Amino acid sequence: MAKEKFAEEELLIGALLRIPYTAITEALERELHAAGYKNVRAAHFSVLQPLASRPEGMRTTDLAAWAQITKPSIVYLVDHLQAAGYVERTPDPTDGRAQHVRLTAQGWDVTRTARRIAQQVESDWEGRIGTTQMKQLKQILRDLIASLQRDPL
Repeated sequence: MAKEKFAEEELLIGALLRIPYTAITEALERELHAAGYKNVRAAHFSVLQPLASRPEGMRTTDLAAWAQITKPSIVYLVDHLQAAGYVERTPDPTDGRAQHVRLTAQGWDVTRTARRIAQQVESDWEGRIGTTQMKQLKQILRDLIASLQRDPL
């Protein structure tokens, strides 16, 4: 099926956000593979990213909610990452029936590497559009996020 071409001014906000997001996830996956993390895929970012800011870990139900995917889907991703040594499951300190998922030392390594790659992509983009526009873009996105957190659609 041929891709439809739209004039730039016809692109809706979803496409305007998706196209750069796709570019950065492809770069992350490619560069992580080059760095030796060949078993990490873009889908795993939905587990690794939130855990990188929560050393204590998260429940799988919270990970699924954060990623906006089903619990069976997040369990599948966590199982893969656990088998590869990036995450571990530990007992939830407040609920004996639940478990927390948290990064292992190898998981912290991959998230630090991913962050460096993302910073390199951001630097490349800044070179493309200029420092002022990159700062404006980031501020506009922060403002939109804050507005949506205050008053969701």
